[in-house]
Amino acid sequence: MNDDFLDELEKSEEKFKVTLKYPHLFPILEKCSNAETRKTMNVAADTQCLEANVPILEEVVVLRQEEAKILGFENHAAYVLAVKMAKNAENVLSFLKSLNEKLSPVFEADLKSLLELKKEETGDAFDGVINAWDFRYYHTKLVETKFQVDEDKIKEYFPIEHVTEAMLSIYQSVLGLTFKLTENPHVWHESVIQYDVYDTTDSSFIGHFYLDLHPRDGKYGHAAEFGLSKGCLIGGVRQYPVAAMVANFTKPLPDKPALLKHDEVVTYFHEFGHVMHELMTTCNFSLFSGTNVEGDFVETPSQMLGKYFSFLSLTPLEN
Repeated sequence: MNDDFLDELEKSEEKFKVTLKYPHLFPILEKCSNAETRKTMNVAADTQCLEANVPILEEVVVLRQEEAKILGFENHAAYVLAVKMAKNAENVLSFLKSLNEKLSPVFEADLKSLLELKKEETGDAFDGVINAWDFRYYHTKLVETKFQVDEDKIKEYFPIEHVTEAMLSIYQSVLGLTFKLTENPHVWHESVIQYDVYDTTDSSFIGHFYLDLHPRDGKYGHAAEFGLSKGCLIGGVRQYPVAAMVANFTKPLPDKPALLKHDEVVTYFHEFGHVMHELMTTCNFSLFSGTNVEGDFVETPSQMLGKYFSFLSLTPLEN
């Protein structure tokens, strides 16, 4: 592991403390040359709360089947797909089969490349298998050697403070909004930032959003947007929407900024797209407010905005 990663870790005597949070887990799976260390991290991450969760999941499967039968469906898949574009499990399986047929040649070629890299590195210890804890490591090596792409170098262009400033600037310009830091914010942790949102054309208030960007103990471990209050009418009075974007990006250090990988930048834009979807509602009923839309559509605004903005230069629009 490189010195930058090790410098961020808590150290006890001659050992480093790592967690299973993304800023520790993914760099180790991608860069650590010790296969046993990668395996330990991968297995630990994939078996968290295993003994507690397996009985719950088994019960859920049974209850879902009972629910589907009571409602007149053959199984849970038929029940949930009935109101979606796919309509039924047969269409889903047919689609997946067609994808498999088209992608299998590509998969086989990529697998061969990964195995060649592993054989070259492991020599006589080569086992002919890309294990779960091998994939990210040799995929990173393949990208670096075959395509000369170094994520560590690319990250230097994406310090989180600059990405945040540029992203907010882009969204404000494109959507005609004004974001202002909330005075005397009501937050659940000192690292959380609260903003007020206004319509730029008439300065009318639209709502609030929070940015909760860094990992900590007890926090949700992935990236997501949460609607905290739906925009709607209650007794003829407008209730303003409130949303929070939660992520687990690397924390900045006193002498070093936090740097984002390109896919983390895309994730940032994507999840903030959900925030904008939540806030830009003019619905009267909370049932239809913000991201309370059909499952086939709920990802569309954020995917569109995330993909579109990921190709823009992360500098102010006027430049």
